[in-house]
Amino acid sequence: MADNKSINLVDLRPGVRVRMADGAVAEIVENPQDGFWLIVRYLSHPGDPSPADAGEQQVFATDVESIEP
Repeated sequence: MADNKSINLVDLRPGVRVRMADGAVAEIVENPQDGFWLIVRYLSHPGDPSPADAGEQQVFATDVESIEP
């Protein structure tokens, strides 16, 4: 698994799926391309059976663990 130090967040486009440090999987909705923040929609979360209800969330770069295939 790649860590966030090897992922160039600026290059990630909407639609890309990422695995978060807490095990959640999210899809990028918007990338402000500042290298620090992504706006995502959670697709699955180990502690929440209905992550889609959370809507769009801002996540910080250090929360992104890897890019999902």
